[in-house]
Amino acid sequence: MKCIALLAAALLLAGCGERRVQSSHQGLRIVAMAPNTTEILYALGLSNSVVGVSHYAVYPPEAKQKPSVGGTYDPNFEMIVALQPDLVIGLETQKDIAAQLKALDIPFFGVAHEHISEIMQSILTIGKACGAEAEAQQLFQSLEATALRLTVSSGDRKPRVLVCVGHDESLSRMYVAGKGTFYDELIERAGGINACGESAAKYPEISPEGLATLRPDVVIDILPNPGHFTASDWKPYRAVVITNDYASIPGPRFVLLLQDFIKAIHE
Repeated sequence: MKCIALLAAALLLAGCGERRVQSSHQGLRIVAMAPNTTEILYALGLSNSVVGVSHYAVYPPEAKQKPSVGGTYDPNFEMIVALQPDLVIGLETQKDIAAQLKALDIPFFGVAHEHISEIMQSILTIGKACGAEAEAQQLFQSLEATALRLTVSSGDRKPRVLVCVGHDESLSRMYVAGKGTFYDELIERAGGINACGESAAKYPEISPEGLATLRPDVVIDILPNPGHFTASDWKPYRAVVITNDYASIPGPRFVLLLQDFIKAIHE
């Protein structure tokens, strides 16, 4: 049942770019300032409304054919103005960008994305703003049901899991996910416990000595650009390297990453 639910969600996310929203917002021109907001807009069937995307937009693949407006935090404002958007959708952390767009009389709103609940709420928020409320509800309910079915109930002994989000080739410097992060929540839902859950920092830097102190049962290495690095480079620790692009984009494909975490922890 878990695999069926996951497959259904994956098919929904992959195919929704073909759907079209019939609403009073058909002529809306939208610039998506972050990869996850791009994914949500396409998942809601609003691909025709998207006139510009961040340089980092990678999914769905056809989104890369849209004009690029630069980086997530260093956009090309001249390009944005030239695209004549009715609305720019980004992240709530893009406050400087929001202020500059306001000065240009271009509407902007940002969504939160650091927790699964925030990702889910952003789907509803974007759907309402773009006249796709029914599609947003459908996507919300599908993802909610899938995430619920996938969530693992573990016994008293939960595996200690460390998620590494960046490191050098020698593993002398590593950045890991601490308490209250997107990855921390995925670890919990996957039936593990965050080996770095006591850290006051969200993404602390640790050394090899610090890694030994944390005593992880498994290391999940988020590595979208793997190069020649493999799980064997983590020896003597058991490690799983995840190279899928969605691993570093907190968006509607989080259910796929949750499935990856479950496999990494329990298989």
